[in-house]
Amino acid sequence: MVRELITNTVADFKSHYAELKADQSLSRVFVLFMAGTDPDTGDSWCPDCRNAEPHIEAAVKGLGDDVAFLAVDVGDRPGWKSPDCPFRHLDEAKVTGVPTLFEIKSGRELNGDDCQDGAKVAAFFA
Repeated sequence: MVRELITNTVADFKSHYAELKADQSLSRVFVLFMAGTDPDTGDSWCPDCRNAEPHIEAAVKGLGDDVAFLAVDVGDRPGWKSPDCPFRHLDEAKVTGVPTLFEIKSGRELNGDDCQDGAKVAAFFA
């Protein structure tokens, strides 16, 4: 079963990223940057993230023991929209929108509308 981690801080992201990147037992490592939960609705504040979620969850379920998946919650809408949002200034990833999905070792990336396309998501994880 895939190793799944979730974080919502830059410090934890950097720690997990370094650990997963260095782990030789992992054949692949995926990272998803997604919007946080709206406390009023209990759902993501980002409609693109809500639409992408079922496709990404289905694909992740099919991954093996030698794969890791790190989900990064970028926070609430005002925090994410700020040009000072720390997730916009990472050395490890150039995140300009959510959802953003990338694979560490290959550098491949899937963004926005493409994350909402089940076939593209499945192909990305294949």
